[in-house]
Amino acid sequence: MMLPEDGVENRHGPPGVNSRSLSAAQSAADLEVLREIENVYFSPPDEFDAARYALEHAPSPPHCDAVERMFTKLKRQQQVVSGKALHLISQQRDNCDREFTEIQNIKDQLSTTLDTCRKARENLRNASNHLTISTFVILANVRKRQIIRSVLKSLELLRSLRSVEKDVAELLSRKEYYEAIELILKSRKAAASHKEYTCIADLTTRLQDTLDMTEEKLDSVLSSICYNFDESIFMKLKKAYDLLGKTQAAMEQLHMHYSSAVNESAADAIKPYIGEVSLEMKFQEMCQAVPTNKAPTCLLNLCENLFHVMRSYYLLVNWHTKHDKEESSTSTNVFDIEKNVSREYIKQKLKAGLIRIWHDVQAKVSIFLKSSGLEEYPFEKFIQMLGILRKLTQVAEVFCGDTSDLLQDFIKTQSVSYIKNYHRGRMEELKLFLENEGWEQCPVKSSFNILNLQEFKQFKRYLNPLKDTMTKSGAQSDTTSSVHSQEDSVYISKYFNQKTSRTPFEIFRNENITNDDIFGIEPESEVSEDSDDEPDELKRDYVDDTDRHEYNNPDKVPLSPSKIKDSVIVTNTTLSVLRNCGQYLQISRYLPQISLEVVMLMNQLFDYYFYAVHSFFTSDLEVASTTLYTTRLNLVLKRISNINSNQDDEKAFEYPTIPQHLDMNSEANLHGMSERIVAVESVIFLAKQFDLLQPYLESIVAPHQKMILEHFKDNTLAVVVDLRMPVYMCSASKAVDARSALIAMSQVRWDVKNVAVEHSPYVDMIIRKIQVFALRLENISTRVTLNVEVLNAVWGMVSKFIVHLLVEGFSNATKCSNGGRGLMQLDYRQLFVKLEKISGLKPIPYQDYIDRYVKAYYLPRNELEDFVRDRTEYSNKHLLALVSCACENKRDRQALAAIVEGRESTS
Repeated sequence: MMLPEDGVENRHGPPGVNSRSLSAAQSAADLEVLREIENVYFSPPDEFDAARYALEHAPSPPHCDAVERMFTKLKRQQQVVSGKALHLISQQRDNCDREFTEIQNIKDQLSTTLDTCRKARENLRNASNHLTISTFVILANVRKRQIIRSVLKSLELLRSLRSVEKDVAELLSRKEYYEAIELILKSRKAAASHKEYTCIADLTTRLQDTLDMTEEKLDSVLSSICYNFDESIFMKLKKAYDLLGKTQAAMEQLHMHYSSAVNESAADAIKPYIGEVSLEMKFQEMCQAVPTNKAPTCLLNLCENLFHVMRSYYLLVNWHTKHDKEESSTSTNVFDIEKNVSREYIKQKLKAGLIRIWHDVQAKVSIFLKSSGLEEYPFEKFIQMLGILRKLTQVAEVFCGDTSDLLQDFIKTQSVSYIKNYHRGRMEELKLFLENEGWEQCPVKSSFNILNLQEFKQFKRYLNPLKDTMTKSGAQSDTTSSVHSQEDSVYISKYFNQKTSRTPFEIFRNENITNDDIFGIEPESEVSEDSDDEPDELKRDYVDDTDRHEYNNPDKVPLSPSKIKDSVIVTNTTLSVLRNCGQYLQISRYLPQISLEVVMLMNQLFDYYFYAVHSFFTSDLEVASTTLYTTRLNLVLKRISNINSNQDDEKAFEYPTIPQHLDMNSEANLHGMSERIVAVESVIFLAKQFDLLQPYLESIVAPHQKMILEHFKDNTLAVVVDLRMPVYMCSASKAVDARSALIAMSQVRWDVKNVAVEHSPYVDMIIRKIQVFALRLENISTRVTLNVEVLNAVWGMVSKFIVHLLVEGFSNATKCSNGGRGLMQLDYRQLFVKLEKISGLKPIPYQDYIDRYVKAYYLPRNELEDFVRDRTEYSNKHLLALVSCACENKRDRQALAAIVEGRESTS
């Protein structure tokens, strides 16, 4: 059957001619045709007969149309396959060309080789015809010798490779790290070039293991550098790591070792002071397990161990700095850029490591301090601890230039906490002292002051009033502190640079070391004055009363109280307060940043003592206190009471109760006059010592804090002398029986017409009582050195009581004539004359009080009105009695009485 013309053309056209111009639709159709081809047509020709297969699968019955369709399908499939094959061949044409070229080259080389072989055979044929057999023997022997040499060389290589491990171990034992690494690397290179030997291939693995072990050994030696830096060993290590190309990695590893060294050194310092230590035990738990009595020594051991690590790192940094300068000055190679980058990286790493290691050290010390119970340290151990920490901050300043703000703040916080806890113990101790105090005078010289106490020996140069040192020593102290600051840096630097195992903390292991030595403070110059020596009696905790007068009066000559100008009256409790203040000042001297807190605690000690004395010895005050308490004294007492009442229960201090042994009811001892004098004068002496300290305290606090000191000085210390009035009045008011005296005064007739020439009988009664008081006061002077100031204060209260007693008695008079007024003047003037002779007071104080009152009887109406309105020191009862007797006019009397009553309602 004939096919259409276009079908014939397509059939006879070359297969795949139009494959490159097929559209996307045609490509899709071709893929569909390829999928329809049976897999059997792709079988090898020797295994498959395509014609027979087509005939076997021809249409049955064989119609022309069916045969034509089958033929067209097969023809289409053939065209698609041929086109696809042609397309793939065209894609691989370049590769095919290169392969054909390569085949041609191989053909040429084979031709050349064939020619060479032909020539070699021709030459061998000629040689066999012209040379003898002996010549071939010689050639064979030469060849054998070459082979044997090669074998010997290989055997020598095997022998050297087998001894590498031993040689490397020997080199490492001699600390020849660079040579050991070099030997291993050379051996590896030699082994790599002779891989044809099976045994050498096995040795290569062993060499790698040897190299790994050697690196571990280097790392172990590198870690030991953290505890004791050795320049020669480190230089060898660096050369070895440079050969390995691991300089930066080694530096990273070294910093990790230093961090571990800090942890291990801290743990090793703690372990000897505790019992069993488990592996799971943390550092904080170890610190908490350290007994309090061993904590200061443990802290010293901790700081020494950590210093060894810091010194090693410090020497490492210095070595790198020196080494880098030498290399930079000698290196001119432009190819050293990579080395310079590496050196800069290491330099930055070392610089950052200084701060990091110091922070790790701070953390360890802080954890120990937080866990060691600082509040239970004895005072001397606490001072030693402050010295250790101060030395550690000096070490840090030299080590990395850090001012240790974190540690300084921690020290300040812990010190404030300690001093407050210590202060609470001292306050409880002071309460116990006050409740058991006998209020006996301690035997001290009249020139005694705080400089005689051991606790204030180191403050002589600042406090000695004879040398006016505060203006000079202040500047001298600043200069000295700056000089010491510079000397400290030089002193610490010596320990960093020396190669011994000594540390700056070894000073604390000297039992004879003083606090000034610990803190690097220049000791005061020795003073040879006898008055500066502390009496042996004061070196005891309590002072006995057996040798008081032998000490103050060695000639044993009875002294009249009026002859003594200066005396110092102190008690055991007073000395205890002063000694506590001396200890407080030691802390502020070594820690100036907490000076204000220390000063406030000292002031609290004074307030407590002052308030206790007041509460003890004014508890039996029987007269009105209006004129006895000054305004500023009331303010001070109110302030102290309010401060304590406003405190939390944990911060408030319980005031002592009045001791049972304190006898203030016996007339023989003037109702405890001896104890009252000792108590009040000891407070006044204490105030004087605080006042002596004020210039020094102002020099240690910040400028803006001086106002607190000035306020305490002006409003508390200056007020203490006012305490004499209410305390001494308690005994003075009992010198004369007020009830009997008033009864005796009431029996006197004040309405007599004529002026009497003799004083009233009650005057003699009062004088006899005063004489008895004077005798008993003289007896007291044998136990207490009463100076003129004390005596004047005592007699002043006696005078004050008498004048008030007289005014009270005069105001009880219902009728009074001019003669009676004259008798009043005669009585009190006679009384004051006798009182002057007995007491030695000239003039008698407070007599204006009674003099004005009696003379007011003579005032005219207008002046009397001004008197009752303005004289607030007199009670309304006194003024009403005055008006009743002085005004004869009833209307005037009522008007003035109304003024007095009106004054009462407005007051």
